[in-house]
Amino acid sequence: MVRLKIDMHVHTNYSDSKGTVEDVIRIAKDRGLNGMAITDHNTLEGAKVAMAMQNELIIIPGEEIKTENGEILAFGIKEAVPEDLPIEEAIHSVHLQEGLVFIPHPTIPLFGKLKELDMRRLPIDGLEVFSAISPMADHYASKNIAIAERLGLSMIAGSDSHFPETVGDAYTIIDTEEATLPSILKALRLGKTELFCRPSKLKFKIKVLGILPRFLSSSSF
Repeated sequence: MVRLKIDMHVHTNYSDSKGTVEDVIRIAKDRGLNGMAITDHNTLEGAKVAMAMQNELIIIPGEEIKTENGEILAFGIKEAVPEDLPIEEAIHSVHLQEGLVFIPHPTIPLFGKLKELDMRRLPIDGLEVFSAISPMADHYASKNIAIAERLGLSMIAGSDSHFPETVGDAYTIIDTEEATLPSILKALRLGKTELFCRPSKLKFKIKVLGILPRFLSSSSF
C-alpha cells in the first residue's frame, strides 16, 4: 500500500491561472506533494503538457467542465469533454473514458448549483469537500462532508489553485495499491482518502475575486 499526497484541483495558464505548468510543478515538488490533478477549465492541454515534461510527479489528467447545470471535475480522462452539455451527458462522456466525476465546491453560493437531491440522482463518484481558495472554506467543508457522508460518496480536497503560490494549500492523501493512475482512480472511487485542509492566504482569496466577474458570465471557477 502506498500513501500519496495529491492536490486534486490545480489550474494553469492554459485556463485562468497565473501559473505556468513549470510553476505549478516546481511548487508541488517544493511542498512535498507526490502529484496533482491538472484541472483547467474546459481543456486538457495543461495536463498533457505536464505529463509530457516530467516524470517525478504523478499528474492526473483532469478537466473542470462547465455544464448546463454547473461544473464538474473529471479525473483520468484522455480527451476533453465539450462545455455546455447537459450534466448527465457530460458525466456519461467522462465515464465512457473510464474517468471519475466529482462535484467541486458544491455548497458555496454562486459556485455550487446542484442541490443534494440532484447529487443523489446523478451517477457521480464523489465530492470536493474542501477547496482552499474558497471563502469560509472550513464552514463550507463541514456542510460538504455531511452531504458526502449522507450520500456515501468519496471525498477529496484541493487547492483550486489559480495562483502558483497556492498549489498544495490543501490536498488529498490517497491510500493506493500502486503509484499508478489506474490504481489511484480505483482508490478514489472506493473512498480511500484522507483530507489535508488548509485555507489559502487571504491575499490570494482577495486576488481571486478579480476572476469573479468572468465566473458570473461564464460559470467557470
